[in-house]
Amino acid sequence: MQSFLKKNFNILFAAIVMVVLYASATECFILDIIFKPLIVISLLCYLFTNNGQRGKAAPLAIGGLLLSLLGDVLLVFQGQQSLFFIGGLISFLIAHLLYIFYYLRSSNAIATKTLKNKSIYFLLMVLYGIVFCFLLNDKLGALKVPVFIYTSVLISMNIFALNRYGKVNNESFKLIMIGALFFASSDSLLALNKFLIPIPLAGIWIMVTYAAAQYFITKGVLSLSLNELI
Repeated sequence: MQSFLKKNFNILFAAIVMVVLYASATECFILDIIFKPLIVISLLCYLFTNNGQRGKAAPLAIGGLLLSLLGDVLLVFQGQQSLFFIGGLISFLIAHLLYIFYYLRSSNAIATKTLKNKSIYFLLMVLYGIVFCFLLNDKLGALKVPVFIYTSVLISMNIFALNRYGKVNNESFKLIMIGALFFASSDSLLALNKFLIPIPLAGIWIMVTYAAAQYFITKGVLSLSLNELI
């Protein structure tokens, strides 16, 4: 079973995502509640199959995936009760915090090389967060503070991912950086579609970017755990 999962994971993962996209396009609740959690569950299985839990910082990444799983389940029911959206928001907020702690603990204290224009990238990320909050400001109502806090943590997660440059191997840095950017894209699309303006095929774009985010972050964790066992 482990050998099968290792060899065929990409195909299996793509199949799960395709079913979730179909469920989103057809608004099929049954398929959504069954297959959406499988995105993270499959990544957790892949992580353990490949000994990705070995590194001392790995429990933080695993915790991030587990909180994401909880958030996925809660958001499936957000149309029935607004509290499910709040619960999902809190779950992903904690997941992002755990990812930040993972980035910190799995990195060397001193960078072996410096990223050119690093301060500019940091500034662009902060500017994006400010503009994003400004656009949503008048649409959030009672959710203004929670969404602003969430946005701050999300941008921080991307900044800490960028800060791993030179402190981990290049493959792990690139994979997790790509995953962090996909996460920012997914959450931004979700918020814009919910609070600002309807986005055509929003559910599909949100799920594609979300699945890519979790996939690349997991691959980045594995890259670090297998090569360096930090």
